[in-house]
Amino acid sequence: MRTLTIKGVRIDDTFAEAFGMRATALTITADSARWARQAAITMTGFATSVIGCGLEAGIDRALSSRETPDGRPGMRVLLFAMSTTELQKQLDEELEGQLKAALEEFKTIWR
Repeated sequence: MRTLTIKGVRIDDTFAEAFGMRATALTITADSARWARQAAITMTGFATSVIGCGLEAGIDRALSSRETPDGRPGMRVLLFAMSTTELQKQLDEELEGQLKAALEEFKTIWR
């Protein structure tokens, strides 16, 4: 396999595809870094290909409480879709699903 190095980064000559996509970043915060990470893992779980789920998502990085709007520990999640319209649709559906799940959990705890 042929290798190429640009600015100290080794690039392997293998197959890859690239598509024009739209992206956004979300900040998730929680009472603890552990819960923020769990929420980010849950949100990005199966979003590995726009082919199967319409949205690609991944955890970008952990955020300190100094970096979040509410002063709590957080995680930054990146979301990608093929168009702005599809990104908005998928984001709406994802957030709606997450809120419904949280409400069901809340109902279970407080019964």
